[in-house]
Amino acid sequence: FAAFLGNSPTVSAFGMDDLKSDSRMQLGYSIINGYSKLSARSGLTDYSKTAVYCGQDLSNPYLLALAGTFYFTNGVDLERTLTDNGYALGLVRKLNAFLERMGVKNERLTSLKAALKNEKVPVTESLDSVGLLFIKTDSAFAGRLMNDDRVDFVFAGGEVPPSMKDLNMDGRSDFEDASYIQRFLAGELVYPDADENEYIKFATDIDGDKNQDIRDATALLRDA
Repeated sequence: FAAFLGNSPTVSAFGMDDLKSDSRMQLGYSIINGYSKLSARSGLTDYSKTAVYCGQDLSNPYLLALAGTFYFTNGVDLERTLTDNGYALGLVRKLNAFLERMGVKNERLTSLKAALKNEKVPVTESLDSVGLLFIKTDSAFAGRLMNDDRVDFVFAGGEVPPSMKDLNMDGRSDFEDASYIQRFLAGELVYPDADENEYIKFATDIDGDKNQDIRDATALLRDA
């Protein structure tokens, strides 16, 4: 959601270079899938509410113009969308209603919904124009969806977790995670799965300087 609005040419404060790069967007999807996979393996995930995203084409000028219009007419706080689940979901619903009124379709999501119906997968909420579904599923089926060409990412649990910096997936961010950073820097924490590896790379950058080093361990301990 933040990516869609931030990619509008009328919104310049949201890291335009990253968001206009398809490779950076794909990296973001991979990080989310990696979190979902690691969380599931650690038993932290409740798949009764799983978010499945089939995104729109962020290079479409018409969609970008609509995003800019929605941004300015609704006073969107992009930073808050990244940390406040209730606020973000409320805005996504409003954005979906706006896009529906403007006649925006999402063929990828339409195709996926038909497949889910055939598989008898419960859909608890469908925001068709935005491309976001909430479903009830299990770890195995969620894993299948991550490899579906129609799906950009599957977010286990359906909302932003309390800490995306919980490296050892024990439900909290503490000294143990700092030791994980040190092990990663020594080359120990490299997963064979590409998505999981991208999540770990992302999560070890605690101070957000796009480098993984001992300062990240210090920052994690300071904030724990």
